[in-house]
Amino acid sequence: MKISLPSVPGATAASHHAAFLILTLIAILVHFAGLSHPGQVVFDEYHFGKFVNAYCCTRQMIFDIHPPHPKLIMSLFATLGGYTGNLGFTTIGESLSGGPVAALRLWPALTGTMIPLVGFLLLRRWRVPVAWAFAGGLALALDNALLIQTRIMALDGQLILGSMLALWLCEILLEERSTAQRLGLCLGIGAAVALSVSAKFTGLAIIPVIMARLAWHLFDAGMKPSGFLEPVAGFIMALAGFTVVYLIGWKAHFFLLNQPGPGDAFYKVTGNFFQDLFQLHKVMLAANNGITASHPWASPWWGWPTMKKPIYYWVSGDSVIYFAGNPFVWWGLQGSGLLLLVRFAWSAATDRSRHDSLSIGIVLVLFLAWVASYLPYSLVSRGLFLYHYLPPLTWSVLLSIFLWSRLAGRGGFKPRHLMALIVTGFVVAAPVTFGYATLKELPVRLMQLR
Repeated sequence: MKISLPSVPGATAASHHAAFLILTLIAILVHFAGLSHPGQVVFDEYHFGKFVNAYCCTRQMIFDIHPPHPKLIMSLFATLGGYTGNLGFTTIGESLSGGPVAALRLWPALTGTMIPLVGFLLLRRWRVPVAWAFAGGLALALDNALLIQTRIMALDGQLILGSMLALWLCEILLEERSTAQRLGLCLGIGAAVALSVSAKFTGLAIIPVIMARLAWHLFDAGMKPSGFLEPVAGFIMALAGFTVVYLIGWKAHFFLLNQPGPGDAFYKVTGNFFQDLFQLHKVMLAANNGITASHPWASPWWGWPTMKKPIYYWVSGDSVIYFAGNPFVWWGLQGSGLLLLVRFAWSAATDRSRHDSLSIGIVLVLFLAWVASYLPYSLVSRGLFLYHYLPPLTWSVLLSIFLWSRLAGRGGFKPRHLMALIVTGFVVAAPVTFGYATLKELPVRLMQLR
């Protein structure tokens, strides 16, 4: 039985491809223009630079509460760029002169470039009109906070990208395809989940989201799986994809770090891969749970959607990098999305016929994605930072755009109006996104108005 999704009136392949191309160019421009600036250590590069040094050069055992995969990839690009481990990464603001700065930041920039593109493709899979889908991709490309975090050595770009890829592949899986194609997609979904989890364990939040999407599809289709063997085989393939990607990173970790180092104080490798892997994970989780120290730039989880307490990432003379988001994305798009969500829920409850089953399912899945990636932080006692909200922010942007595209009676508000607001917010905050001295006080003062 083939389940066809509702078509989008007026949508053409040409407009779809043109929008995707323009979005690609914008994402590349904002992520790679001036990537070597500032030529100094910015915020958490102080930590991740040391890991890159270990993997590429010193081979000394190090310890982190997160898996090694993104640091391994960063070290690979740095090595290809000619890096020799000559930078110390001893303090924020330390000069990176003599090192391939752009190569060190290349992997996060690549992940940041792909996030808005996958967002656009997801929205189009859900039959969102091209203009609204482009606005959603633009919001992800021009959110200043997400942009900052993917222009420096950090993990969040890979975390978000892996989760989005997993859901996108899941959407493709739901189409009528051959058994071999479906099994291949299951393999890809597992690999994408591993990409997310191998950045941070919070990437596990995408698993219940995918399960919910599959369950809603079966409910929407009014049918049961066609057989027992294929779902089991699909699960095995997904597990295989996850296992291969996840274990490859850890195998490289133990292979490369063959010299004594500071990580030995946390766990001494015995030489048995699976035993070391299991024991090290126990130590990582214990170390994560054992962190109780606060931080002057920490902020409460419940204040993140309002952009409570942005962070100074880097200061040099009159130039600063201030971790603050696009105000029209954080306040405008999220705020309007919340109002539309209430409206959608009320109309769906009072008159089920007003919304097709696909729309209800996607809204539920995106809301679950926001909850699953956000509310677990309420259980964490240690100091947390505003950048932890970037995965929930991504899902909330997609949810808001989907609701805007579905609900009638928008008072004449068009995608081009939203795009204009997004670009305006980006330009206003740009001086403290890219670290320019000019007008740096304007976006800082704006953030203080929240």
